[in-house]
Amino acid sequence: AAGLERAIDAFRAAGAEIVDVDLPLTNHGISTYYIIAPAEASSNLSRYDGIRYGHRAESRAGEGLDDLYARTRTEGFGEEVRRRILLGTYVLSAGYYDAYYNKARRVRSLIARDFTEAFEQVDAILTPTTPSAAFGITEEPSGVEMYMNDVFTVPASMAGIPGISLPAGLSSDGLPLGVQLL
Repeated sequence: AAGLERAIDAFRAAGAEIVDVDLPLTNHGISTYYIIAPAEASSNLSRYDGIRYGHRAESRAGEGLDDLYARTRTEGFGEEVRRRILLGTYVLSAGYYDAYYNKARRVRSLIARDFTEAFEQVDAILTPTTPSAAFGITEEPSGVEMYMNDVFTVPASMAGIPGISLPAGLSSDGLPLGVQLL
């Protein structure tokens, strides 16, 4: 909050009029993103088979094509990428496509509408980049902590609007703070 307040004061001092805007559906940004992005990753990365595109594992004598594909993808994609591909494949599968993917696409459209309405009132939107200061160099945040750190940046991505993260000083612990200008 301190970094955001300093940024607001700096913009005000530069002549900006500061007004609050309501973006009610941005609280659904993370859940929408973590359905749409893995689905798109799964679809787009399916062509990376090591034959035409991407990394290719060394062939082994007597190995079938399916085994080569599996080893290629295991070697070529890290754990997080594999996790996202699996999640994306799941939400795109029969029976879940409408329940998850299509619903998330509709919510993405509503998030974009919220931003469009906000930009009828203002020229730019200023938010924190993350809910807290940067993690310390020795900290090992959980996967959920990492995902939740995207809570302010993901809605802009879902709406298809540009943004830039700017340094906003240091926390009381001396860790970097950021704000984003959309």
